[in-house]
Amino acid sequence: MKEILASIAFIFVLSAHAQQLNFPLNYEMQNRLERYISNSSHLITGAKPYNMAELQSALGDSALRELGFDLDSTKSGFKFGLQSGDMLSIAAKQKKFYFAINPIIDAQFGYDAWDKKLKYTIGYGARLEANLGKKLALSFTYQGVTEDYLRQVDDYALQNGVLPGYRKAVFNGKRVSSQLFSGYLSYSPNKYFNLQIGNDKQFWGEGYRSLFLSDNASNMPFLKMTTNFWRIKYTYLLDVMRYGPINGFNLGNDVAGFKTKYGAYHLVSVDVAKWMQFTFFEGVTWFHSDSAKIRGIEFSYLIPVAFIRPVEFALGSPDNVVLGVGMKFKASPKQIFYTQIMLDDMDVAAARKSKGFYRTKVAAQFGYKGYDIFKVSHLDFQTELNIVRPFVYAHKAPEQSYTNFNQSLTHPLGANFLESITFLNFWHKHWIASAKFQYVVQGLDATYEHNGSNIFISDFLIGPDLNKAYGNYFLQGVKTRLINAEVRGGYLINPKINLSAEAFINYRYQQNKFVTQNNLFFGISLRTNLFNRYTDF
Repeated sequence: MKEILASIAFIFVLSAHAQQLNFPLNYEMQNRLERYISNSSHLITGAKPYNMAELQSALGDSALRELGFDLDSTKSGFKFGLQSGDMLSIAAKQKKFYFAINPIIDAQFGYDAWDKKLKYTIGYGARLEANLGKKLALSFTYQGVTEDYLRQVDDYALQNGVLPGYRKAVFNGKRVSSQLFSGYLSYSPNKYFNLQIGNDKQFWGEGYRSLFLSDNASNMPFLKMTTNFWRIKYTYLLDVMRYGPINGFNLGNDVAGFKTKYGAYHLVSVDVAKWMQFTFFEGVTWFHSDSAKIRGIEFSYLIPVAFIRPVEFALGSPDNVVLGVGMKFKASPKQIFYTQIMLDDMDVAAARKSKGFYRTKVAAQFGYKGYDIFKVSHLDFQTELNIVRPFVYAHKAPEQSYTNFNQSLTHPLGANFLESITFLNFWHKHWIASAKFQYVVQGLDATYEHNGSNIFISDFLIGPDLNKAYGNYFLQGVKTRLINAEVRGGYLINPKINLSAEAFINYRYQQNKFVTQNNLFFGISLRTNLFNRYTDF
């Protein structure tokens, strides 16, 4: 009874605050935040971005102030900040109004030892945020980029027509540019619900990667409903996506010809105990129309409490359904284990008939986070293993692959790989340093041969009459090894907007029987790193 009353009090406190904005969806900022979350017994962490109100209620003002967020002491009038707070803000405290504008900067310059030339990326833009009373908030961001930077990123943009993390890639010689608009309207009508509508990214999981839904792909228009009650957090998400038309092995890269598809997702997280949280995930993607029928939005999927798989089965199983479970174990306040198991497809009868059935589509993640390791304050460690079998996230109808804007909705490597990735992060006052080591083994598709790594094309391309339906194995295809190591260090100028000046060095090695790339890249950067952009593929 005491726990129920405490939960009701928690929900009431959450609703009493006026901070309906989201915490930035950025790995570095999340890492600094999560050490405080680990000390909170019952804050559910499976769905990100977090709402600032729930963080303030769970963590208190002191932790958020240390992270640069001073939520309760806003004074009326104008305020300008360079090393703390928003760059420019306007507040009317009695009317519960707050407006802030911050720059988006991503300036990185360095020397590429592979090409033996200077490389650069120049990102620019602005973010506007406002709290409009106790229940309503809005955010709008414009960001653009022009770069001649990483080889693998340029190759992806040339092949797929989009710049990873952004949208349409525009080439001018060796330079490539793109731009992105994002934003949302956040409204909490009462103490139980938060409703958001906008054009942005989501991340569902505990790790650096997510096998459910990540912020790897470009922004997408969305409608999201989040419900918090007792020890349960339920999230319903509906989004609109775009895809390049697929003709056999050829993926359309002309953005003007992209077509529409949709996705609906449910995430239910339960705080089972102070040391364990359990998450159930399900999602479905379907395309707007084909040559025979215009489906539009499938209203059966709009029911926010229905199980998707039975609904999809009743419709004749035309769509791409994914299911998953996730768990988080807190061995101690400073040691966390987490896992995700994702099921894209499974025909048990066919799998029993013979080994290597292609529709055994399973992915798994195992990870560990440790804080203040070796008893060094603010020295944090994270290691993660991601295993994705062949053909996962693909579909017999390629339009329904688990992708948006020619980018994966989960992992930038697609499928048919094993990845180990480890981080060491340190921050003390305004000094920051990090190290990352990534090792990947992947079975790539050969030219006009589908071995399961390309998630954009149809499963049926494995061979005439599915003659390769059996005999498929993990890491089949062109075995490719990737090593990626990076060290960064510098000064965190403003923690609220994650404005930092750093020096970095990156080593990348990729090798298979067709190509070997061995590269060393080092340089300096000045960034307001408010969102994730994954270039480690």
